[in-house]
Amino acid sequence: MSIPEAIRSQRPTQFGACEIRFLNNRYYVYRISSVYDPATKRSRKKTGKCIGKITERDGYIANRYAVELMRQNGMMPKLTGATTYESKTYGAYEMLSQLSPNLEEDLKKYFPDCYREIRTIALLRLVEGVASTRVLQSVFEQSYLSDLYPDLSVSEGTVQRFIFRLGTMQEQAESFMRQYITKDTTLLFDGTSIFLDFGDSLAGSGYNADHSRDPQVRLLYVFEKDTHRPVFYVVIHGSIVDKSEFLDAVKRSGCKDVLILGDKGFYSKVNVSALMGSRLKYILPLQDNTKAVSQEFFEQEGLDKFDGTFAYHGRAIWYHKQPSGNLGDYIYIFMDEQRRASEHARFIERCEKGYDESENVPMDLTKKPRMGYFCFCSNLDTEPKEIYLDYKERWDIAECFDYLKNSVRAESSHAHNDEYFRGWAFLNHISLLYYYGLINAINVHRLSEKLNPKEAILMTKDICRITDADGKKHLTHIKKETQEILDILGVDLSIT
Repeated sequence: MSIPEAIRSQRPTQFGACEIRFLNNRYYVYRISSVYDPATKRSRKKTGKCIGKITERDGYIANRYAVELMRQNGMMPKLTGATTYESKTYGAYEMLSQLSPNLEEDLKKYFPDCYREIRTIALLRLVEGVASTRVLQSVFEQSYLSDLYPDLSVSEGTVQRFIFRLGTMQEQAESFMRQYITKDTTLLFDGTSIFLDFGDSLAGSGYNADHSRDPQVRLLYVFEKDTHRPVFYVVIHGSIVDKSEFLDAVKRSGCKDVLILGDKGFYSKVNVSALMGSRLKYILPLQDNTKAVSQEFFEQEGLDKFDGTFAYHGRAIWYHKQPSGNLGDYIYIFMDEQRRASEHARFIERCEKGYDESENVPMDLTKKPRMGYFCFCSNLDTEPKEIYLDYKERWDIAECFDYLKNSVRAESSHAHNDEYFRGWAFLNHISLLYYYGLINAINVHRLSEKLNPKEAILMTKDICRITDADGKKHLTHIKKETQEILDILGVDLSIT
């Protein structure tokens, strides 16, 4: 189709040769060049990248690529239409804000004097992957957040002082977090190690899944099952095991009328007794070597010792329920035949390869009867399958912990005291709240098979807000597939 003269007259001139294409009811501008073809001994047209769009009302609107191209080459945009002079990253920040609409007001309630700083740093860390205070100023100035908060100072020194001050505001931080813990919900408690490049009163050597002896701090995190959202955390000295601080975390979080799901590291007789005394419901997995179930039960051959079986993801799960000896407390025993066979196969493979003197063969032989088994302690008197499903059908929190580990360690060079670390921990927590707002939206709209949260952030990062010489604001081009995703999520990036 022919391009209307009103559109052709707005063609930019500073990029050299270009052409206008009509796609999806819009006019887009592409750079073109000539390339010599040795086969035909002629030059042929080569179409380059899109450099923006043209409308009759606004003229030529440069996209992010075009603006960056002009900046790199020291060009002032001499356009026949509106003159574009400023471009700010916009799409990802606005998407995250819209998907967590109450977060800013919640921060304002508990941090009236510094909620802007908290929100800004948290979003910059999440969208741009900022792991150092040294680059915050630069990415802030390039984002539309600098237009929202033009008086905000995010220089390296200012931010470091702010993080330290934020770390001294633990009562406010915990009050903020407690508002997200509601009654009649299920909470998952889990812990992770944050390895540090420095030593302070919080850092120490202790148990971790990576078997590292580097200085570490433990973070005990609380997640809400229904929303998959991190709602609370406590910072623990690196040498202290999780079960020692478990009750303190329960108390500080203000848990009432909830079901607590813990990891293996949280079980102890003291913890169980305290949970029962507080009238909290709980499901705690027992250690593989637990004495709460007799060795004779595991060694007993045949399936008659079980109460029954059910199917889970195409696998047979056998179960047995028995009183634990404590009032209102039960032991739930499960055996996964497929898992048992797999563990036996690995055990035989090790035996065939032979053992070094350092390896404890008797211990392996002791564990052999327990392969494929896992046991839970709970004060719920219910069907074993319900216990199994409550625990097994947890969401994957590994991504959350990976973010925390990478983010905190990257900035640990400045964290020479407890307050600084606590400040960073809270900022990371706010980042996670924005992140899980996106995760929940993706899950609610059943988009998880199409994209993950990182991809959603990446595909919206390039959507910029451009301000022209007349003060009018425009958006750079939004790809069709990106717009479709935004529409499904209910995100409106239009500028009014």
